[in-house]
Amino acid sequence: MVIPAMDYIDEVFTNSALKKEVLHPAIRAAIGLGKRTLNHYYSLTDSSELYRIAMVLHPRHKLEYFKLAGWKPPWIATAHKLVNDRYDESYAAYHTSEDSDGQANIDMEDDEPANIFDKLPSLVKSKHTHHDELGIYLAADIENVSDPLQWWYEHQHVYPCL
Repeated sequence: MVIPAMDYIDEVFTNSALKKEVLHPAIRAAIGLGKRTLNHYYSLTDSSELYRIAMVLHPRHKLEYFKLAGWKPPWIATAHKLVNDRYDESYAAYHTSEDSDGQANIDMEDDEPANIFDKLPSLVKSKHTHHDELGIYLAADIENVSDPLQWWYEHQHVYPCL
């Protein structure tokens, strides 16, 4: 992934630039320029929601990556809120149901149930079940995954809306 690679390169550049007695001044200057260029492009990821969403939805990283990378709690909370908000915007109107062969289907929610007693407050399903799916995913342990797309394909029955 781009962000972990950039973080690693930044760390190497920072540590290398500090080795004044080992590296020639021209090399240290080149490292400084490289670090400045890297930081310029890294800052551009802040303006793209996609990078943060991709990190959270990567089973190896989730929100834990941001914690381990030393992000401040408000930034982590913003990343979490961003995923929740985009999920709400795109999938809040969907829910899953099991059909006869056990496959999950995504359907639009019906406004009117067939049985009038399904409207009883004690029997009404929570409107926030989509948060449960995201919450379950985020609460699950981080997995050492080399191919996140394959992982999502294999787990589509567990997280049909994600």
